[in-house]
Amino acid sequence: MDASPELPDLDDCGFVRVPAAVHGADPLWMSCEACGKSDHFWTDTQIHCRCGASYDHAVRPDGSTLPVSALTWVRFDDGPKQLASLEWDTTRVALLATAIIGVLGVIAWGWLH
Repeated sequence: MDASPELPDLDDCGFVRVPAAVHGADPLWMSCEACGKSDHFWTDTQIHCRCGASYDHAVRPDGSTLPVSALTWVRFDDGPKQLASLEWDTTRVALLATAIIGVLGVIAWGWLH
């Protein structure tokens, strides 16, 4: 791991697909060893994570290593979003909770009167 170059926008980051050892097996997706994220990668001659980690290879679960040239960078929108670290917008969550409580209050008031 090396110090990473200038940090790109989060929208310019994505996932790194690691070829499976067995043809037809489910794809493997790289996770950062430093921060654990799977969706904060970008690539040039190495794979970089927004946390500052850099990789010149990936390691499969069986212990075999693959160079960067064998890895595939995948845009966020085309990758496995279930692995993403989507952040909650607290303002939107608070507004949604207030709206739900308001609707439930109106329903309860209407039901009791």
